Amino acid sequence: MKRSDCLLACLLAAALCARIAAAQDPAAEHASHHPSGTQPAPVAAPSDVRMPPSMAQPGAPATNMAQGMEKMMERMGAPPPKEIYPSLMELPDLPLEKREQVLKQARERMQVGAGLMSQAVDELAETARRDDYPAMQRATASLRQGIAQFESGLAAQRALAEGKAPRNIAMQWFKREMNLMPVGSAPAPHGFFGLSAFHYVTMVFTGALAAVLLWIFLARQRRASALAAQLVGAPAAVGNRMGDAFPASPLPVATSADLVPSTMTPAATGQPGPGLRAAMPVSTTGSWSGQLRVARIFRETANVKTFRLAPSAGEELPFAFEPGQFLTIAVNTNGKVVKRSYSIASSPCCHGWCEITVKHTPGGVVSGHLHEQVNVGDVLEATGPYGRFTFRGHEAPDVVLIAGGVGITPLMSSLRFLTDQSWAGEIWLIYACPRLEDVIFREELGYLAKRHPNLHVTLVLEEASESWSGELGFVTADLLTRTVPDLGTRRIHLCGPPPMLDAMGKIFTRLGVTPEQVHTELFLTPEVRCAPAGEAVPASVIATCSFSRSGKKALLPPDMTVLEAAEAVGVAIDYSCRQGFCGVCKVRVVAGQVTMEVDDGLTPADRAAGMVLACQARASADVTVEA
Repeated sequence: MKRSDCLLACLLAAALCARIAAAQDPAAEHASHHPSGTQPAPVAAPSDVRMPPSMAQPGAPATNMAQGMEKMMERMGAPPPKEIYPSLMELPDLPLEKREQVLKQARERMQVGAGLMSQAVDELAETARRDDYPAMQRATASLRQGIAQFESGLAAQRALAEGKAPRNIAMQWFKREMNLMPVGSAPAPHGFFGLSAFHYVTMVFTGALAAVLLWIFLARQRRASALAAQLVGAPAAVGNRMGDAFPASPLPVATSADLVPSTMTPAATGQPGPGLRAAMPVSTTGSWSGQLRVARIFRETANVKTFRLAPSAGEELPFAFEPGQFLTIAVNTNGKVVKRSYSIASSPCCHGWCEITVKHTPGGVVSGHLHEQVNVGDVLEATGPYGRFTFRGHEAPDVVLIAGGVGITPLMSSLRFLTDQSWAGEIWLIYACPRLEDVIFREELGYLAKRHPNLHVTLVLEEASESWSGELGFVTADLLTRTVPDLGTRRIHLCGPPPMLDAMGKIFTRLGVTPEQVHTELFLTPEVRCAPAGEAVPASVIATCSFSRSGKKALLPPDMTVLEAAEAVGVAIDYSCRQGFCGVCKVRVVAGQVTMEVDDGLTPADRAAGMVLACQARASADVTVEA
């Protein structure tokens, strides 16, 4: 057993024995505590405790036991007991004169304690100046004794003045002095697991925060996966547009107009031409829709402009695109929203902007609006990117690019991207234009050909001029054989108007080029639809398209789509890409049958439900659609 526990047991036993002998005269007891008339020595307050009579065993020899316990405590070094706390313990049972006596003793105790504290403070200050450490320790002990004396008297006075239970005050003071209880008791635990409401709120808040952070992490992972799926290869450093600041070159450049890029082949019957097939699905269609600001406008030729489009807010484009994809631009003209699709001619390495190159076609609604109404700083509505006519360099070790007129725009995006990446494969570009002044990107093509030895540029002009000494006429089998070695083993990307694609299909068949090697994109002018030159479409083969919801009808010639027929009679069918990829123009066929050259925008469920793409649907007999 520890010494402190032995001392506590002895004190309690002494208090019990002393309380049994409480019949002695208080005055005599007080005199016995102060022999020879001296002042009482400072004592610790815990020795004031005596047990009440109710705690003594009946019939016990109280006096002898008390005396024996007091002698034992003296041998242990404890001072003799005092009367005040035993009286305080039985305060409710004391008569009035006894209460007065207790009050007097309490005041005396407070006076003695105050005197001890004052004397101890003076001694402590004096010994501190002398660095007398033993004396300082004695002064400190005297100060603690004075505090104990003063607190014991104060507790008795408090019990008398406040009417509180004196036994509780005495026991609490005694336990505190004997280190039997903490100074401040902690509140009892409550709730589940003994936690407070503050703990529960904190736990809920922390859990919610962790859940939000986890959701953000997973969302970013999904977005990164989507971007990785769109970008087959990581783009290199941002490239700069070349155009106005290149050294002069004899190479001409092409144009772009209100022309709709499409993977359709040019045959009037709707079947792929000889040696041609639709572009392979090597990229995903876009789902972004928003506004782009016109940052710069470059004039390429007399009727061709390039529009650099940048984010309205932020530093990077809000979408990623593949070289060769296109955007759908919507303009409001004469109170009507009209949409046209334009290939992105810039490299995907340019993260902060993209460019579309547009030729002003006579009567072109959107091209006319862009050329005549749009200025730097204006905002355009755009959706996309769309299209699968792409090439990044990993599809083949080399590539042949053949363009006619505005068909240079998607090929230019791939060409810029490949040179930005310093692609090591061989690149052959064969580009046909009517005249030298019609060639778009003329200076840039010359600059790139000089800078990159693996780029071989061949321009073919229909009309001769004094400043031109290159190829004249059209792209022929002989020209291809002379220009591209081993053409039958190369990957070919072909983009141009329908007559060119039809002629090239026959040339490829003659040269032994398989359809799997050729990837095409067709450019069509949506404002003008006519029969082949020199031919007339008999009225007997013109079908009728009925629109069940609006109650309108429209003629549907073989070369016209359901979407174009709807626009002719004012039936609103929403659309975006106009080439069968986005699926915005889906309608249900109620009666009749249609053919579609591209139906990538339809899901298996759409096909099972009789849905068709209005921008691709053609018919040779009457049809009815829900619109």
